[in-house]
Amino acid sequence: MILGFNIGNSNTVLGVYSGAETVPGTLYRYRTLRDASADETGALVRQFLLHHGGAGEGVEGLVFSSVVPETNRAYHEMSGRYFGVEALEISCASRLGIRLRYDDPARLGVDRIVNAEAAFREYARDCIIVDIGTAITFCVLHADGVYDGGMIGPGIGVTIDALSSKTSQLPRIPFEKPGVLVAKNTEDALKSGFYYGWLSLVEGMIARISGEYGKDFLVILTGGYAGTVLGPALKGEIVIDPMLTMKGIRRIYDLNAVRP
Repeated sequence: MILGFNIGNSNTVLGVYSGAETVPGTLYRYRTLRDASADETGALVRQFLLHHGGAGEGVEGLVFSSVVPETNRAYHEMSGRYFGVEALEISCASRLGIRLRYDDPARLGVDRIVNAEAAFREYARDCIIVDIGTAITFCVLHADGVYDGGMIGPGIGVTIDALSSKTSQLPRIPFEKPGVLVAKNTEDALKSGFYYGWLSLVEGMIARISGEYGKDFLVILTGGYAGTVLGPALKGEIVIDPMLTMKGIRRIYDLNAVRP
């Protein structure tokens, strides 16, 4: 059993992998706590494992991808203290199947590295990877495994929260497809603005990237809002892969794990 953690700005996802599977058999999502101790984190993970039929005695390895550096020490300590294994922290220095064409790879988000590794292994195509989470990222990956950079913007939830908190008369609305494009009330106007605005942003960025390189890309969508809301409305060759990051975490673990 391998434990893999995707530590994001808002939430952390724990996946439990059995055997050689690249997709975790079970998932557990919890809020990312930047100041949680190793013991608090370990107790939380143990509680999840107990709920799913074990206490973690069969853990052979632990790996994590983190964009929240404040949490990393606790995961290293928790790994040894609770499971008796040394944690593998994924970074640009990890052994990878891709090559990073980036000015300073140490400043490249680990989540983007993990997604690119998974996309290369799963699809082996010229790809644009769109990850819609707390931030939205666009990453260019060539079929030969060269990661060629990308773009970062604020995420959907962040912008909805910001608009609601900075205005007196605009409520916080759910991100969903509205019934009409041109609305006749404030709530539907907000829904339309966010939904069609983000749809246009994603389509526009894909078109600009494709024009920059002069070729068509396979577009891979992942992240919280990708599958059920935006994905079905996008034009072109689209793959919705909500497990992309978790696949990449396992792939990189296998490349770097020290076997007995």
